[in-house]
Amino acid sequence: MNSDLQLRHEVFGQLNWDPAVNASDVDVRVKDGVVTLRGEVTCEAQREAAERAARRSEGLTTLVNRLTVRASRELARAPTTPQT
Repeated sequence: MNSDLQLRHEVFGQLNWDPAVNASDVDVRVKDGVVTLRGEVTCEAQREAAERAARRSEGLTTLVNRLTVRASRELARAPTTPQT
C-alpha cells in the first residue's frame, strides 16, 4: 500500500499526464488514502477530467472533489436580456 506522500505524488503525476487538466490549478491533499482535490478550474469538463485522472492512482481509497468552476470573464460580463 502506498503512503500518503507516495499517493500524493502519484495523483500529481496522473493530473500532469492528462492534457485536459491544468495541474497547477489543483491542490492535492491526502490523509489515510483519502485524496481531496481543491482549487479552481475553468470548466466542468476540467473538473471531471481531474477526478478521472486522480481515480487512476493506485492506493486511493476515497476521492473528495472540492474543485470549483470559476466563471470566465466573458460570462461574467455577458449582458443579461430582460425576460418578458
